[in-house]
Amino acid sequence: MTTVLSDFLIRQLASSQPVYKRGLEYYRAGLVEYISYSELYNSYQAKVSGSYMYEVEIDIEDDGSLDFACDCEASYTYPGACKHVVATLLELQERGTVFERKRQILSKKSSLLTEFKSVQKWKQPSLKKKQKLQVEFELKVMAAGGYFKHMVNYIQLGMKVGENRLYVVKDLYAFLKAVNEKRPYAFTNKFNYEPDQYVFDEEDEAVFELLFRLLAVEEHHTRNTYGHKSTKRHLLMPAVYMHSFLDLLAGRYTTLHVDSTKEYKESLQVKTLEKGDSFFTFLLEETDDMVELQANLHPDVLFVDQPYQSILKKDTFYKLTEEQAKSLEILANEYEEDEPIDVIPNDQLESFCSEVLPVISQYGTVQMEDTLKDKIDQKPLQASIKVDYEDDELVLEVSFRYGQEVRNPFAKKDVADSNTIMVRDVEKEQTILQVLEQYPFEVEGEKLVLHRIQTIIEFLFEHLPSLKSYADIFLTSDAKKLLFQPASSPSVSIDVEGESNWLDVSFSIDGISDEEIVDVLRALYNKKKYHRLSNGSFIHLEEEQYGSLQKAVDSLGASAKELNKSMNVPLHKAFSLDESQAGLKLSKKLHRLIQDVQSPEFSEWMTPERLDADLRSYQETGYRWIRTLAKSGLGGILADDMGLGKTLQTITHLQADKEAASQAKSLIIAPASVIYNWEKEIKRFAPELHVVVIAGAKAEREHARTIKEADVWITSYPLIQRDYEKYEGITFDTMVLDEAQAIKNEQAKTTKAVRAIKASSRFALSGTPIENRIDELYTLMQTILPGLLGTKKQFRERSHGEIAKRIRPFILRRLKREVLKELPEKMESVQYTDLLPEQKKYYLAQVKQLRSDVDDAISSDQFQKKRIEILAGLTKLRQICCHPRLVSEEDEVESGKLLRLMEYVEEGMEAGQRMVIFSQFTSMLAIIRAEFEERGWEFYYLDGQTPAVERLRLADQFNQGEKSLFLVSLKAGGTGLNLTGGDTVILYDTWWNPAIEEQAADRVYRFGQTKNVQVIKLIANGTIEEKILALHEKKKALVDAVIQPGEAQMSSLSAEEIKELLTF
Repeated sequence: MTTVLSDFLIRQLASSQPVYKRGLEYYRAGLVEYISYSELYNSYQAKVSGSYMYEVEIDIEDDGSLDFACDCEASYTYPGACKHVVATLLELQERGTVFERKRQILSKKSSLLTEFKSVQKWKQPSLKKKQKLQVEFELKVMAAGGYFKHMVNYIQLGMKVGENRLYVVKDLYAFLKAVNEKRPYAFTNKFNYEPDQYVFDEEDEAVFELLFRLLAVEEHHTRNTYGHKSTKRHLLMPAVYMHSFLDLLAGRYTTLHVDSTKEYKESLQVKTLEKGDSFFTFLLEETDDMVELQANLHPDVLFVDQPYQSILKKDTFYKLTEEQAKSLEILANEYEEDEPIDVIPNDQLESFCSEVLPVISQYGTVQMEDTLKDKIDQKPLQASIKVDYEDDELVLEVSFRYGQEVRNPFAKKDVADSNTIMVRDVEKEQTILQVLEQYPFEVEGEKLVLHRIQTIIEFLFEHLPSLKSYADIFLTSDAKKLLFQPASSPSVSIDVEGESNWLDVSFSIDGISDEEIVDVLRALYNKKKYHRLSNGSFIHLEEEQYGSLQKAVDSLGASAKELNKSMNVPLHKAFSLDESQAGLKLSKKLHRLIQDVQSPEFSEWMTPERLDADLRSYQETGYRWIRTLAKSGLGGILADDMGLGKTLQTITHLQADKEAASQAKSLIIAPASVIYNWEKEIKRFAPELHVVVIAGAKAEREHARTIKEADVWITSYPLIQRDYEKYEGITFDTMVLDEAQAIKNEQAKTTKAVRAIKASSRFALSGTPIENRIDELYTLMQTILPGLLGTKKQFRERSHGEIAKRIRPFILRRLKREVLKELPEKMESVQYTDLLPEQKKYYLAQVKQLRSDVDDAISSDQFQKKRIEILAGLTKLRQICCHPRLVSEEDEVESGKLLRLMEYVEEGMEAGQRMVIFSQFTSMLAIIRAEFEERGWEFYYLDGQTPAVERLRLADQFNQGEKSLFLVSLKAGGTGLNLTGGDTVILYDTWWNPAIEEQAADRVYRFGQTKNVQVIKLIANGTIEEKILALHEKKKALVDAVIQPGEAQMSSLSAEEIKELLTF
């Protein structure tokens, strides 16, 4: 490096003096993590750690001047070197001659490298377009001669290769080895194979792959096959490879030599054996008391291999199936020229003509004398089975009819006319008998008898129908009585009961009394296969025609005792039905309701006239969905992404209630921090609604509830827990549960209090209906639509797919990326920070102690008893990652993550970013707050102690552009805040539940946001925080299968999971 890097030069190159100072700090902090030198371009590449890992490039021009670039934003904005380039230049200055010496070493040439490159130049990538080489194959087929003249002795393969002109491959073994190893191969002084210049067709390469395997076999067996050696120009083809080889060469131009006397130059013909292909000529001749079978093999036929899977006839190869090959092998083994291959006694002629003749006809034409031909009677088989039921036994008579001749397969001896040879359809006869053999029939005389009523019914319903395609089935009247067949298919009729939220369900089975229909329904409920009616006949309940009844019984969820011919079930059960199911009859009213819920965008509900808002199309759809469910006495979960206007969609419904019926009364229950936000939004969008907030002291709440003209009451979850008895006697038209994850615990007092309040319809608003466990969905749905998911036991036994299907009509979820195409991009990244040395020592000491505590608790079977202490220990580790002072205020150890945060914030402020910083620990927020104040940075601060009214004021001021920093407690600020004035979210620490983190980030990334949003998670490298991040993904699929991502909560961690968290 000829340029001398002095402090003066680096200062001159820096865009400003402050930038030089920041670069100096980066250099001293050791943030230049990697430097490399490129001799080709005479440039240095470096990586510098900052808010991100930045890449720096410094080029040395021919005149010794420097050109530099960095991928940070400042490098593109300001002239001169940024702090990352400055830090790199200072690092290069320090390395000086050491770095120069390393560059000189790298610039030397490696002799070994040069040699290997020349030998293995085929490995070097080439941009030059390679030319395709043509390949022509040659096959030499040699017969054995003598007694084995119809057997192939050996097959040899040769080939020609070239670009325009084809050259004979004189040493096939050497050529194939060169191609396999991608080495050059010399043909002539005019043409050589060079792997970096030429390429083969895929079809040729497939042939080569097979030949490579063959080479390996030949090498193993000293290149010996069939007792013959491969020559240089020809490679022997073993029989085991012929089938695969013929597949690859089929249709390829090939020169085929047969016995050195015949040559065919054309596309190689390879086909399967079909009717009409002839290799033999067979002749049947009568002698004294028997028939001889003569066979003549076509002179151009060669059996390529044993076991006879390939045949060559003239220029065509035939490939045989395994079964065909076995039959041909029998013929070939018996074949001897000028000698009969079989002698058939007259008493075996019928069996021979029925069983052997159809097989040998595949391989040639069959000729016979006229006298013998006249005796053969070949008529189609007409099989029949007579089925009778007598004395509790099923009796079958099987008959095989050929013209006027009738045979019973169970007769002791066939009665046959000696002057007639009956050719029987043996294959069809065997198919029928094989079906019958599956059941324990006993042969009694010439009949088959089946005992045990269960076996009889199974045979009649399940196997007898399969015989109808082979035989005519005749059932006697006694047999028919066993099988119940309704005149018309059973049906289920369902309608909505008046204006209620109940269904009228009616079952109908033609030919069965109302009393017996109940028994049939209970048999279906118990998943029985058959049901016996009072008249002795059986119903096959698994037949398709009973499918509508079975699915209705399953979907309606009634108990066996509740099942009746006519019954009432909750309206929400209708959405579990399959409308396309045959036999299911839904009323027009019910059909329309289902359509409106499943496709709310097409429902006829009009937007309220006096709503002071313009709804987006997806918000209109959400309002119509709420309206349809509410007017049917149903409810649901509006689970839209944060920021899509769940509040506005709900207010639209409340305003529609007001305009339709002025007496409608609704109750909104929300977290205490957002109740005044609800009041503000209602007054903004629906000023006509009279809103009362029930909050404050007991007397204030009592007074608020006495305001009779109120249309909407708003209160909080903590207050509803105290006051729920005060709502006794009131039935609200609509109950709205905002941030409904607050009632995820089945046993919680809040959940029980909410359920105690009466409402015609209930709606939950939550972007995260499942935060931790899938059981939370059950609790929520049991509050909104009791009974939808059955009992807790039934719910846990159902698959995620079944649960998703049941809840689908009652959950409406839209994602920002789907409905807000104009919403700017959200970029999420994980930034790893290192613990400072003293911080790391402190952390590892705590890990060691906690690991020991966990092992002791497990070994002493005290894990559950000490669970709280162990979980507290995990929290302590997470706090140390944030800052050791969260654990010990007297500790002077600093935090690497805090230092990195300060760098991010400083850089962000320089770039004009507006940042919202979340932490779950208010004590950590206090430390960050002190750091901000020390630097004189202005910021807003919000935690759980901030009054609801003050929250709104702070958010409004931030959104209006005042101050560029906002410190927020994760739990307190994760809901009910609109912070679209920000563009950067920093999650300082990880929370067990990623849904909470998503909620926090979506305070900024929501409807109304016009800027790209960057979400940064700060993770302490090699710590429990990394493990928590992995844990987020571990069970993600569990909730994804039902609604959306969600995760295992800290309190639900198993002993194994906790041990994993402590393993590094």
